[in-house]
Amino acid sequence: MDLDSLKSKIAAFHRGKKWIVLPDAAAGATSMVEQLRDWGVGGVMIVAAVEGVGELPIADRFFYTRTRGSTVMLGIRAYLASVEHPSDELLAAVDEFDPSGDAKVLGSGFSRMGMLAGRPVYGARPPEWGALEDKTLVDQLWDDAGVRRAPSAVVPVGEAAAVAADLASELGTVWVADNREGWHGGGEYARWVRSESDVGPAAAWMAQHADTVRIMPFLDGIPSSIHGFVTPDGVAVFLPMEMIILRNAERPEFLYAQAANFWSPPADVRDGMRESARRVGTLLADRYGYLGGFGIDGVCTADGFLPTELNPRLSVGHGLQSRAADVPLGSIERMMIAGDVAIASADLEAIIVDAAESGRRGGMLLPLTASYEAAKTGIVLGENGAVAVDPEGQNDAVMEIGPAAMGSVIVLRLDPEHTPIGPSTAPRAVHAIDLARDLWDLEIPRVVAAPDVCSPAGR
Repeated sequence: MDLDSLKSKIAAFHRGKKWIVLPDAAAGATSMVEQLRDWGVGGVMIVAAVEGVGELPIADRFFYTRTRGSTVMLGIRAYLASVEHPSDELLAAVDEFDPSGDAKVLGSGFSRMGMLAGRPVYGARPPEWGALEDKTLVDQLWDDAGVRRAPSAVVPVGEAAAVAADLASELGTVWVADNREGWHGGGEYARWVRSESDVGPAAAWMAQHADTVRIMPFLDGIPSSIHGFVTPDGVAVFLPMEMIILRNAERPEFLYAQAANFWSPPADVRDGMRESARRVGTLLADRYGYLGGFGIDGVCTADGFLPTELNPRLSVGHGLQSRAADVPLGSIERMMIAGDVAIASADLEAIIVDAAESGRRGGMLLPLTASYEAAKTGIVLGENGAVAVDPEGQNDAVMEIGPAAMGSVIVLRLDPEHTPIGPSTAPRAVHAIDLARDLWDLEIPRVVAAPDVCSPAGR
């Protein structure tokens, strides 16, 4: 693949057109809008819930829906509802930005809509692909693809307690809801059931939100993921990523804080993860005509990587690796689905894997349900904790807190020059959270990182 020629084709397609971008937080679209500007687009409108954390994009028009939710999922759903069922004020703002009605929409990753105010969502994904997000369906997919997995059961909520007793590991079980209320992620519809005392609350919560529940043994080890990208000629598979999923030190709860790719699993585990992604991507293509990004989440256990869920979409792991290669993967996916560009999977894989191997990056993004004042600090990290320093001076990371659709969000950006490659990044996230709690007087529970039991040193 001639990357320069591909980029020129993508730029030519976008040039001169007006685009409406739909991030839930405006700051999350800054790099995308910068790319659109470089391509010479005819104008950019941002429709977001809130400003978000970090530098805002340079756009011709901003519209904030100001939707909120008491949790991450409810915040995202509220934002999506505000654009899928737009208010008169939003419709008027769109018409003012694009009086001719010729603009195209760059949809939100979770949105299933095809139009906004009569403007088409470019490269919209078929609804049947999004339906694969249901976590109670995935184990059949693993089996059909020949991917090794942990035992599991999908049962009515009323039968969960009895089934969990048979599936429990030493650390209990994990229950996850079906999609009765729609897609969900970030562990929000999952419950860690460690003992008999946890069963009642978990069953009561599930009964309110689901008809069926998938039960698995709790898998001890580093939460991790592997990402792929389906093209018409095959499957590109990228590098394993660490998911920063921390454990509440006092209660059976998880805190999802996004991902980083400084961690490296053993070579045999890495190869196995990549082979699993290739098998799953091939099955998605053959069975559903799937195109574009997907990810497999799981845990790197003492018995290797075991999958837990499928994300049938582009996600943060794709973004971290494709940015290292300066490959506009989101644009490629949309144009490929729309039939406006072609790309060879082997070429895409080679470019991104090579760049991601040498261009490690990531950090932490931790949502908070309470609202706090915006703040920023530099961090110096040590084995026993973190200290605050000037964010403009020498540091190991920069940490910010600011507004989000569910309340606030903490963003930690690790400096690749001061972050070791190989070990888990989660302990650094724990140190950052401890500092943030004290520095900004935050209500965050004490958290601990998952143990590394999958590397030879950790076994």
